Amino acid sequence: MKEHDRMGHWGRSLLVLGAGAFVLCGTVGRAGATPPTPGQHFDCSDGAATSCATDDTGCVGNTANHVKCSSKLGKAFVKAVATVLKCHSKQAQVRFKGTDATTADASEDICEQTGPSSAKVKLDAAIAKVTQAAICDPAQLGGIGAEEAVLFGNSGLSLDGMNGATYCDGSVMIGGDDSGFVPSSQNSLKCEQTVSKMTSSLIAAALKCHDKMNTSFFKAKDFDEESCEGTNPSQKGALDKFNQQRDKLLGLNICPPCLGTQALLDAVSANALGQLDAANSIAYPCNLGP
Repeated sequence: MKEHDRMGHWGRSLLVLGAGAFVLCGTVGRAGATPPTPGQHFDCSDGAATSCATDDTGCVGNTANHVKCSSKLGKAFVKAVATVLKCHSKQAQVRFKGTDATTADASEDICEQTGPSSAKVKLDAAIAKVTQAAICDPAQLGGIGAEEAVLFGNSGLSLDGMNGATYCDGSVMIGGDDSGFVPSSQNSLKCEQTVSKMTSSLIAAALKCHDKMNTSFFKAKDFDEESCEGTNPSQKGALDKFNQQRDKLLGLNICPPCLGTQALLDAVSANALGQLDAANSIAYPCNLGP
């Protein structure tokens, strides 16, 4: 995918996309390390020799301020996405308990976008604070602004449009501008809410790995991004933790057919990681100014 691709591409079917391949060209902290340097592509396509993140678009921050800007904007988006997923979880729960679609949708909108403590209002405040600090390149702010419009919009690439990938069991539409269904049983509700939490945690952990990679490369240090984001012998990678939660959930035997196998849940994690890597250039754009 091209570097201008948006994180909103997470909205494609969770069963279609997988995580990209990764090639680690060196070891963390080794003598003579030559990871991508400030301004270079994470994938080593312009001269670096170690820690090549071939599945990550974007470039290493070219100034300390730009590195700090990317970090702050990334953290703000993680919080916003996590909050929206909690709003969707609450919506599914109240709909299951009998709340009508109109009432539930109104509450969800307040939680997600319009309330004084909503995900979007807090995100806007965080972006404004970073903007006022004068540490960002216009490309960083422009990309984040465009992505916010997608994620909080009404298309299938929005967070509301993606809701049906998690709340996939049932026959009654959840209502409002959100895709998905009212869970057909208490077990389905519990499974879907758990998958939502697992995905939120995976996204947060993976984006933290991307931030560590950017910071490390800026300081000319190798960083094993794949070990951090994926799996490793210590079983502490972001995907390791998702897989541990996956196995525990499947052991409960409560998931509906649309989420009830290892392959289906592996597709959820693969899509999330693949899309994050492909859209990495939103948070870490190339060709930044001084």
